[in-house]
Amino acid sequence: MRLHLLLSVAISLGVFSARGEDWPQFRGPGGRGFSETATPPIGFGPSSNLFWKVAIPGGVSSPAVTGERIFLTAPTANKIDTLPQIGGLDFLTADTEKGIETLALNREDGRILWKRNLGREGTTTPTPVTDGISVYVYFGSIVIAYDLDGQELWRHPIDKPDSSASSSPILIDDKLIIVCDRETDSFVEALDKKTGRSLWRADRPQFRRARATPFHWKHGQEEELIVSGSFALTSYDPNTGEQKWRFPGAARWAMSSLAASENLLFALTMKDGVGEEGTSATDIPVLDLTQLSGIERPKAASALRAIRPGGCTVIAWNSVRSLPYGNSPLYYKGRLFTVKSGGFVTVYDAKTGEPIYQDERINAPDDYWSSPVAAAGRVYFASQKGIVTVMDATAKTPTILAQNKLDEQILATPSLIGQTILIRTAKNLYSFGASK
Repeated sequence: MRLHLLLSVAISLGVFSARGEDWPQFRGPGGRGFSETATPPIGFGPSSNLFWKVAIPGGVSSPAVTGERIFLTAPTANKIDTLPQIGGLDFLTADTEKGIETLALNREDGRILWKRNLGREGTTTPTPVTDGISVYVYFGSIVIAYDLDGQELWRHPIDKPDSSASSSPILIDDKLIIVCDRETDSFVEALDKKTGRSLWRADRPQFRRARATPFHWKHGQEEELIVSGSFALTSYDPNTGEQKWRFPGAARWAMSSLAASENLLFALTMKDGVGEEGTSATDIPVLDLTQLSGIERPKAASALRAIRPGGCTVIAWNSVRSLPYGNSPLYYKGRLFTVKSGGFVTVYDAKTGEPIYQDERINAPDDYWSSPVAAAGRVYFASQKGIVTVMDATAKTPTILAQNKLDEQILATPSLIGQTILIRTAKNLYSFGASK
C-alpha cells in the first residue's frame, strides 16, 4: 500500500513538473504573453489534438491557470452583447439583472468545479489572477479573493462603482494591483493580497476611462508599475504608489497592454488626440517627445514606441506604420510581433525597431482582438472568426507552420501551459494538446 502511494505521488509530481510554469494572469507569467516552458501543439482543431471541450457562458476573459485549476469570469445572463477585446480590457456587457460569475474548471477534463455568482456587482469580465494559493477577481465595483476551492477569503468594495471597468488585476509580490480609470475620480490601488486592506492608493483625477491592464516592468535591479491611461503612460513605485514619471504622448483611449524586453518598454497607442497641456509636476520627469520626429508635445499620436528605463531618457525607437488597433504587441526572442486587422503581421528587431518583415499577409484576413502569444519558438495569432495561425518566431521571412480553424468567434487571448493551448471562444473553452 505504501509503495503504491509513493508511486502515485512520484507520478503526480512528475506530471506536474513536466507542465512547467503556470499561466496565472492576463497574458501569462508577468503579463509577457509567452511561456518559457510550454510546448503547445502546432496543429489542432475540433477533430485534431483535442483533449476536451466544455460549453461555458460567452465572455472574453482569458483562462488563468495554476496547477490543476483553470479560472474564468463570465456573464450569467443568457443574452449578452459582446464587444471586442481590446488589449487587456476583457470587455463584455451583460444583462445586469443576472450579473457575472467566477468559474473554476478542472484542467485535466474541463469539469466545472465551482461557480460563484456575484449578482449585479458588475457587467464586465476581466481576467482573474492567481498566486497558486488564492484567486482574485475584479469587477469595477468589487474585488474578491477566493481560495482554490471557491471559499471567499475577503472582499473589497470600490467606492463609486464603475460597472464597465475592465482592466485585469495583477499581482506584485504580496500586493494586488487594480486600476480603476473612469470618467471621474480615477485611481490605481494596491491591496494586501491576504486581507484586502489598502496598502496605497494613487489618485488619477486627470485620467479618463481606459481599458489596459497594468504592467510590472523589471529591468536590472529596478522595478516599476506602468499604467497606460488616457493621453499618458505613467510609472509608479509599486511599493509606495509614488509617481516616478509620466509620458504624455499617448492617445485618448488606452486599450493595448504593454510588453518589455530586458531594457526596453514597448507601448502601443492608437487614435490621434490632444494630450495633456504642458508638462507634469516639476518633480515628475517627462519623457522628451522632441526626440520623436514630427510629434510635438502636447499632441498624442498613433505609434509603437520603445522606451528606455529612467523616465527622462529619449525614446529608443518609434514606428507609426503597421499598427494594430485593439490587440497588444508581443516581445519574444529578441523580436517584437504585431498583427493588425486584415491579417497583416509585422516583426521588428526589438533593439533597433527595424522591421524584419512588415505587413505580411498570413492568409487569414479578419479582425484581431486577441493578443498574440508565444512558446516553443512559435507565435500564435487568433482571428475573430476563429482561425489560429501558428508562425515560426525566429525565421527571417514569414513562415506559417499551421492554420487551425475552429469556426467559432475568438475574442479572448489564449493561454499556453504545459503541452496544451487553452482557447476560449464565444461558446466553449477548448484544451488542445499533442495526441496521447
